[in-house]
Amino acid sequence: MAKSTHDALSDPQVKTLAAGSTPIDVRDGAQRGLILTVFPTGRKVFSVRYVYQGKHRRLVLGEYPKLTLAKARDAAGRARQQVLAGGDPAGARQQAKAKPADTVAALITEYLEEHASGKRSAGEDRRMLEKDVLPVLGERAASSLTRRDIKALMQRIKRRGAPVSANRALAVLRKMLNYAIDADSWSLDANPAARVAKYPETERERVLTDDEIRRLWRCLGRFPTTAERPAPRRKGAKGPDADPICPVAPSLAATLKVRLLTGQRGAEVAQMRWCDLELDGRGGGVWTIPASVSKNKKSHRLPLTADVLTLIEAQRPTDDDGHVLETDPDAYVFSRDGAATVAARAKKAASKLSGVLGFAFTGHDLRRTAATGMGNAGVSREVIGLVLNHAELATAARSTRIYDRAQRDREKLAALQAWERRLRGILKGKPATGDVLTFGRGA
Repeated sequence: MAKSTHDALSDPQVKTLAAGSTPIDVRDGAQRGLILTVFPTGRKVFSVRYVYQGKHRRLVLGEYPKLTLAKARDAAGRARQQVLAGGDPAGARQQAKAKPADTVAALITEYLEEHASGKRSAGEDRRMLEKDVLPVLGERAASSLTRRDIKALMQRIKRRGAPVSANRALAVLRKMLNYAIDADSWSLDANPAARVAKYPETERERVLTDDEIRRLWRCLGRFPTTAERPAPRRKGAKGPDADPICPVAPSLAATLKVRLLTGQRGAEVAQMRWCDLELDGRGGGVWTIPASVSKNKKSHRLPLTADVLTLIEAQRPTDDDGHVLETDPDAYVFSRDGAATVAARAKKAASKLSGVLGFAFTGHDLRRTAATGMGNAGVSREVIGLVLNHAELATAARSTRIYDRAQRDREKLAALQAWERRLRGILKGKPATGDVLTFGRGA
């Protein structure tokens, strides 16, 4: 930097100082250490220079003209008094600005990395903490949290119409704060979320109507051509008969179709690998959901119907000429980027589709719709439980009768085929045929 003389500055001089091609330091002879820096942009900033523990330090005081010359001299004088008393004004400011190490944000990071990373719920824990907790409580010291803070957070989530999400966020907060207490490094002696009451929950009974199923299925197969892709800042086109263009990727749309056809959970479909499939090459196959993926931690065999097999085969990688390439057995069927990626996007898919279709539904509503469809076809509660891998229903079926695996597979396949036929009829606008399945006594 260019240096000037040490003459006392005056208000007219400060006002008229011209900028150069590089920043210029102009010292004030009336106040020791006071410097006015004139930047090439014309911006003028007061600071004070001093020596602390043998090192030159500099404290920015403020920008002219908001900070006048007289006020800058007063501020510089106070700073030098601190230095004479053994203080470090610049260091004190830096320390005040530094984020404390015991913030909720820091606790979230440690909890996710050290405790939750190996858990099956790690992805959902991260999503809820980063979406609902971090923006509201992230800067707070973890040790300062109170029950009132937790309740206020829950009320904030509930106000957006999501009381169930508020309860889930409360559960994650409890786990995280219990971790902090056990870690014994966060100055927490009690969990402020421990005695906070959950909001009442009513069991959701949403089942898609036939018309909603038709509209959803058409949308899941309606992707834009190059000509239909909207220009920047313009709305996308609509398909035939006002069908909206699908707002999610084809692979994600395929997972939603598989969920509707099979009634399986979204995370389980997202984590389907080629090695989990037994395809016989004759139009048949079985998908085994590993215990490590299944929600109830029990492996689950699911016979695959024709339409599900078609959707799966369409996911095989191809070259530029359309030739099918060899698949990696450990690769995910519906994702090239890993199951976590498609699972995270799947949580938003139903919301995006609800927006363009004009009716609200969740991914779990597809599972409930499939179960209802099987029930309407005459499938017993026990067999539906086996198809859905409901722990309590599957247990009830086992306690009623000891089936061999082949018999169970036949019953599950028959149930899924009945629902597939009904679904095909719905998509064609045909009324229900009233077919009823029977599996013999005790089914």
